[in-house]
Amino acid sequence: MREALFWLILAVVLGGHLLLLHAAWRLRRAAAPLPPGVPQSDARADLLWTLATAALTLLMLWFAFQIL
Repeated sequence: MREALFWLILAVVLGGHLLLLHAAWRLRRAAAPLPPGVPQSDARADLLWTLATAALTLLMLWFAFQIL
């Protein structure tokens, strides 16, 4: 039961991170510039932050699986 729950959690986390990575990738090439006064973050930094978060989450899940 624990392993089935782990694999379900892994699927949800992977799906969520894939959606986040897809959104960060699309943000790199925004179609229209933002209006004046609206702050715009660095798209490359957003993508790298999203990749780092995904990698660390998967690393924590790997350690959790090792403990099972």
